Amino acid sequence: MKLLGILLTITFVNVSLIMTGEYANSVCTTTNYIKKVYGTNPDGLITAILNIINGNKTFVTLNLMLSLPDKVNFRFTIQHDEAFIINLPENIAIADQEAVQEAIFQVTKIPVPKLGRNEIYSNDRRTLSRLGISRRVIMGYYTTRVLIYAVDKGTPGFTNLKEICILIGLLRSMQFPDSYIISARVDQDDNVCMLTSQNGRFHYKPYRGYIAVVRPMGRPIHNEYEDVLDEAMGWLRLNRPSIVDSF
Repeated sequence: MKLLGILLTITFVNVSLIMTGEYANSVCTTTNYIKKVYGTNPDGLITAILNIINGNKTFVTLNLMLSLPDKVNFRFTIQHDEAFIINLPENIAIADQEAVQEAIFQVTKIPVPKLGRNEIYSNDRRTLSRLGISRRVIMGYYTTRVLIYAVDKGTPGFTNLKEICILIGLLRSMQFPDSYIISARVDQDDNVCMLTSQNGRFHYKPYRGYIAVVRPMGRPIHNEYEDVLDEAMGWLRLNRPSIVDSF
């Protein structure tokens, strides 16, 4: 009986940590806040996002904060590629979402919205998946806008290639969440942005005044160059969020 009591206590603690719903609610709050701020102060939102990505967060953490909030895994029995996500405590995941809110507030001074009565969630897989899709539809558009701004700011020397590289990586994670980017770094010797996903690598580099997608073509291997903004806008045209049209 004593052992049974201990097991029941452990089970209750684990379920409480998983099912409080506070993380899902924080994801929804952050997404609502992003929509609200873009509608009233889009330049402030751009500045806030740049401040976040130029901070000291790892790329995987930035992915969870901005692009892939549904990839957080509180259930210890489910395996995952990134070890820290397997056992990521809910309070840390919530703090990451609150950090996004704080970064936006510091720039815009617009209050964080409260959830409505019909916007209270639990941390189940289906709910988080739905919230993640909503975040990516919205952030895909806004991140493209930030990328356009960063490229324009960096032309022609692109001394901000690291910033641009992170933005491209986040955008690719939003476009392909099932094979999301796990690292984004700049090779200083070749001045190339190198992205690594779960199943491939992607290279981007300054080329004739724009940031080019480098695609190996044919044999012997030569490179084909495409403007990364053309690539991003092509995806955006197919995934333009309806909320944008109301602003």
